[in-house]
Amino acid sequence: MASNAISEITDEFLVCQICSENFKQPKVLPCLHTFCQPCLERLLAAEPVGKLDCPTCRQDVPLPENGVQGLKSNFLVGKLHDILQQSKWSAKGEASEPEEDGVPCMGCEKDEPVKFYCLECTDYLCQVCNDAHRRLKSTRAHEVVTVQDVQSGDFASELRARETSKCETHNELHKFYCDTCHRVICLHCVVTAHKDHQYVEIEKAVEREGAKIKAKLATVKNTVGLHEEWVGELRSIKDNWSSQVQRTEEQIEKQATNIINAVKKIKQDRIGQLRTMNTAREKQLRAAMEAAEMDLASAKSCVQFTDNVLEYGSPGEVMSVARELTRRLDETSDKNAINKAVKLIKSIADFTLDPQEVNVMEEVAKLVGRVRKTRIPMLGSSQTKQVRTNVVMSRSSALALDHIKTVGKEGSRDGQFSTPLSLAVTTDGFIVVAEFYNERLQILDKDGSFKTRFDLWFKPSCVAALTNGELLVTGNGNRIHVLNTQCSRVIQVKRAAAGEDTKGIAVDGLGRIIVTIGCQVFALSPSGDVMVKFGGKGQGQQQLSSSLRVAVNSSNHIIISDNRNNNIKVFDPSGGHLYTCGSSGSGHGQLDSPYCAMTDSEDNIIVAEFGNHRVSMFGSDGTFMKHVITQEEHGLFRPMGVALSQDGHLVISQYHSVKFFK
Repeated sequence: MASNAISEITDEFLVCQICSENFKQPKVLPCLHTFCQPCLERLLAAEPVGKLDCPTCRQDVPLPENGVQGLKSNFLVGKLHDILQQSKWSAKGEASEPEEDGVPCMGCEKDEPVKFYCLECTDYLCQVCNDAHRRLKSTRAHEVVTVQDVQSGDFASELRARETSKCETHNELHKFYCDTCHRVICLHCVVTAHKDHQYVEIEKAVEREGAKIKAKLATVKNTVGLHEEWVGELRSIKDNWSSQVQRTEEQIEKQATNIINAVKKIKQDRIGQLRTMNTAREKQLRAAMEAAEMDLASAKSCVQFTDNVLEYGSPGEVMSVARELTRRLDETSDKNAINKAVKLIKSIADFTLDPQEVNVMEEVAKLVGRVRKTRIPMLGSSQTKQVRTNVVMSRSSALALDHIKTVGKEGSRDGQFSTPLSLAVTTDGFIVVAEFYNERLQILDKDGSFKTRFDLWFKPSCVAALTNGELLVTGNGNRIHVLNTQCSRVIQVKRAAAGEDTKGIAVDGLGRIIVTIGCQVFALSPSGDVMVKFGGKGQGQQQLSSSLRVAVNSSNHIIISDNRNNNIKVFDPSGGHLYTCGSSGSGHGQLDSPYCAMTDSEDNIIVAEFGNHRVSMFGSDGTFMKHVITQEEHGLFRPMGVALSQDGHLVISQYHSVKFFK
């Protein structure tokens, strides 16, 4: 095991990642990355505001009063270097010489052959420097061995056990741990600066703290595999992105081409229609012109003949044609004939296009379609997960929800309720209602009618439905009850605070059970092992109150509705804070006692506000969208549970009833 551990020691631990050389005065940052003190000082000097970030992870580094020098020294790297060097020599055999590995004499720093190694100073020495080392009063008592002894491995245990941590003030080995100051101290520190403090021998402190560290290490090791899977998934997604973008571009191109072709066809149809209509109009116009020309010629002929008769005819001649002349004049001046001609002319019309009053760009954009984000299937596809809705809640404030029905009233009979705190929807579409005071689960049909029930022996706080048909129920100490139609089992939440009940419950896409206990959030393996734990009492980004409900989204983000802090906090799968929704109040985007939250299929957050008597909606980025249901418009009172049914109904539980909205 020791050999395997040594083989895992890499340059990350032995070489400064800034100067790429062996560490000089190694300083360890709060993020546990180590760098040379001079390198960090040069970085700090280059920053205009005197602010230091870790060069590896970019985390802010709070500096003590004396700057970089006040950061903790990493005494371990020197020991690791010596252990690794000794291991390499042992692997090569005694025939190899240390100078061949590039190890110079650390006393004179010349190219003299290295012959000795001081276990106290951790220096390699040539013959001359070793003689001087033995003559000095301060070093003559040091244990010095030959390089051959080091190569043989006989002193490997001494190298590992050697204490390298020294007090920077007194240059003595750390022998004690100050519980008051939370730092290691030497004997001189005990009798001077720390004489009135609480301290223990460093071995006892290690024994005490080591157990805690090992427990936390086990949790982190569980998450390492999870992070490796995430990185693998993200790399796979990145590799597929270019082809996916290309496919989407091809879809846009195809849709646009179809629209262009359709527009061209419609254009040709309209032009053809126009030309056909124009041909008919031209024929009609020719007929009208012929009729009008004939009428004109007839009128002119009648006028000319009449003028000639009247001008040049004798009375006998006039009277001989008077009767025919009068008839002809009457026919020519007949209003019906004139109206017939006018009507024929009026029937000839111009052609114009009558487009609809629309924004062409918007309408074409609708036809092309919009590029939208879709969830990428992430890890845990083979795990049993929580039932998730395929319904999207509209973001439009103009779209109102219709109240369909209210089922139940106060009581303990089937179909009656007493404080229904939580709702869940099964894969079959049935609605599960967790009743606090009736100590039971009621199963309702899709229409809200009573179907069956599970009688419990504790007051349930929350319920979640899984894809395998099981129900997870909280509210009984540090236990999660797993129920199905045949039997039940219990998952114990380890390392939970005593005296607190499990409350919020959800299962993410990784198959992890997310549960809240007190002011903490636990991510558990299906067997109950703690994989991630975060939270703590307070109002900071990572802090929570003691009344919490939980939901998850498609990215496995953990969504906490914090009833007493009046907000919604969203965390990444490892428990890192992403953003906070809402603040205390009754205005837009404000919350009062958010009791329960859920997400729709586009990760919009829907939250029941107990104090404001309403249900509000936030976008997947935490932006306030709208109030979905209110007391004024829908008569809502003290909403607690919220769920989306498979057929698109929003289901809300309030004090003694369950409301359905479409």
